[in-house]
Amino acid sequence: MKTWGRRILAWLVAALVTTALVSLGHSLFVQGELAALGTELPVHVRAGAIIRDFVGLLPTLGPILLGALLIAFLIAGFLKSRAGLIAPFAYPLAGWAAVALALFAMKLAFGFSPLAGARTGLGFLVMSLGGLVGGTVFAWMIRKRP
Repeated sequence: MKTWGRRILAWLVAALVTTALVSLGHSLFVQGELAALGTELPVHVRAGAIIRDFVGLLPTLGPILLGALLIAFLIAGFLKSRAGLIAPFAYPLAGWAAVALALFAMKLAFGFSPLAGARTGLGFLVMSLGGLVGGTVFAWMIRKRP
């Protein structure tokens, strides 16, 4: 596959992985808060909620993260040659920053976080780490093969 084709595919896969992980973090933090209130959530209800959250968030959160990761990966690609020792971490760090900034921008735009799972510091951190994984997936998929 040509270099640009591989990069586009890697970007799309990274965005899908990132969206899935951010959605999972959101679901688990919301379920954790419900459990803290004494709500019983059987495993099948939890699993169903995770799937429904992903399907529901994909058309809205997916494009936001797709755009954020595009900008972040373009900047990381430009800066990578100047990054020295942290160059291998350029794309994972860019993915993390992209999600963190997207979550923060949503909070600024709405006056609150529309993703309830990101309303605590820990939830925000866990959900933004989905971008770190997405950036790692991107870096792995675009690496030069022997």
